Amino acid sequence: MEKAIQKPRFEEVKCVTEMRLPDEKLIFNAQEVGPTNFNGLRNADYGKGFRMPTMPELIPLIYASLENKDYETAKNVIKTLKNSWITGNTAIHYFPKAMFVQDNPKMKDGKIILLSQKTLEKKLGKNQEKEVIFSEDKKTRFVPYSFKIEHQTPLELSQNLGIIALVGGKENTEKLAKVSEYYKLKPYFWTLENVNSPKTRVADLGSGSFDDRLDVYAYVSEGYGDRYSFGVLENSAKALRRKNS
Repeated sequence: MEKAIQKPRFEEVKCVTEMRLPDEKLIFNAQEVGPTNFNGLRNADYGKGFRMPTMPELIPLIYASLENKDYETAKNVIKTLKNSWITGNTAIHYFPKAMFVQDNPKMKDGKIILLSQKTLEKKLGKNQEKEVIFSEDKKTRFVPYSFKIEHQTPLELSQNLGIIALVGGKENTEKLAKVSEYYKLKPYFWTLENVNSPKTRVADLGSGSFDDRLDVYAYVSEGYGDRYSFGVLENSAKALRRKNS
């Protein structure tokens, strides 16, 4: 039986502009960074000890913000999602028969390095959720092209293998499906189709471009410049333990 998702705790620390998600052991800087392209977000100053978050780390922040709308910092996350795109430090590598997702991809001269399929396959381990295969650290994921794209229901989104790979696991996919229910229209999953040669794209989320719906983007290149992100504290779990000790 799958574990029911409970309403996440959200703590706003105004004096240091932090958003704390104790259930997820994550701390975010409440001040967004942007607009800029992917390389700009990768190299931005998020504050001492903070860095650009991956897509698996961003999902809990967006979900917790929508579930805790009374906080000013949560409202800012929701507004940023509506007015532009929130981007994770996550790349999608497309190949003719399968897709790989990689957190914190390597870059050179401001561009994501497109690794070979063989190199990415070597990173995979034994962890698996349905057809999605993970590396031991879960930072690299593999999925064959058997998942639904474009329009879907929240339920379809929660079970979508491509989304599971993109956001790092089934639990995050279920949270993203809950996020989609806050909008009027069905969510939409944007991906490349009919890939004949290897290509790399970036993972983004938005909600305002197409009449109030959640858009999950996995098809826009790193050069697009209207992206934002919120820094995550590198040692969030340790900082939360100190706070509670």
